[in-house]
Amino acid sequence: MLIVVCSGGHSPGVTTTALALALTWPREVLLAECDPAGGSLLSGYLAGQPQDRGLGEWAVRLRRGGDPAASLAEQVVHLSSGQRILPGLAEPAQLTSVQPLWPAIAEAFAALPGDVIADIGRIGGTDTPAPLLAAADEVLVVARPSLRDLSALAPRAKALPRARVLLAGAGPYSRREVAKTLAVEVVDHLPHDVRAAKLLSHGTGNTRYLARSLLLRAARSLANTLSERALPEVARS
Repeated sequence: MLIVVCSGGHSPGVTTTALALALTWPREVLLAECDPAGGSLLSGYLAGQPQDRGLGEWAVRLRRGGDPAASLAEQVVHLSSGQRILPGLAEPAQLTSVQPLWPAIAEAFAALPGDVIADIGRIGGTDTPAPLLAAADEVLVVARPSLRDLSALAPRAKALPRARVLLAGAGPYSRREVAKTLAVEVVDHLPHDVRAAKLLSHGTGNTRYLARSLLLRAARSLANTLSERALPEVARS
């Protein structure tokens, strides 16, 4: 199952949301940081991990004809909780070598065992990795329930008819109001949890708080719901 997490505009915490889902995913999962604007996990949540691996290095190996799965395995960071993370681009220059490879990357993700959560950042620009959107089993567009974010989201939501909206953080509008006004399906609303968000985005704070935080509790519930959609009917019964 390939789940693409993106933003319709501004910066509503797409990477933090994708990471929260990955950390609470109920089975094998790879979080792939595929934002064309660059990655932030190695300088935040993964601070202290090796800095010489990630999407850019994987692209180099793919261009040389390397086996996608084997070369990907060399570029991921393994967490103690069992999840794998593919860090994003380290510098803008790497995007040039990655852009022609999005179809191959989408194909490689689809062939992996387990699930893939791909963070592609803001959509709508010429750099948007359209092959990942096309290959996705689920597209979640993250937005804060504020006028500023929802105004940016509205035109992009119409261009992604299969997408569902995931609200995150504080704002004056309810899940029901957003769904009715924008005529979209709102899959959930993750709570405003500054302490947990800072741990996930900057890697600072008491990590023992994460497991009991409101954010990860809500993310775990959503992760269970999303992962159920990928199970065959026989497994569900």
